Amino acid sequence: MDEQSSSSNKLQWKWVAITFVFYLVFYLLPLATIAYLTRGTSSGLGTYFIGAWMFGGLIIVAAVAAYVSTGITIFEPAIAGATMVILWVIIFSLFVPYARFDVSRDALPALGIISLVFILSLGGAWLGERAQRLWRTPDEH
Repeated sequence: MDEQSSSSNKLQWKWVAITFVFYLVFYLLPLATIAYLTRGTSSGLGTYFIGAWMFGGLIIVAAVAAYVSTGITIFEPAIAGATMVILWVIIFSLFVPYARFDVSRDALPALGIISLVFILSLGGAWLGERAQRLWRTPDEH
């Protein structure tokens, strides 16, 4: 019992990495796929999916990651989500010629988006940990 409580007080970097991969596969890949499939169309369904998944997906992926993790992992999905946005901004500004990151213009909106992703992921992780506590038996932890 002491071992689990002492490890649950520390940040589990393994679960930051695992959650980051979850975000890439289950969050960004569906967004990119729907955006690619609905490009050049005014498909309302694709637009609604993208809008809903941009917010709901953060919560769902963080909740699933926290639920399947061992120990208490609330900050790990939030850190992974914020890291995903930071890397997205860096990669996007490096490889898309017309989308250069201007610090004076883009820093505050980027910080707001990173904060929103962190908060939504934190809420999702809390829900996942709550579900883990309610639905799992003590020997499954």
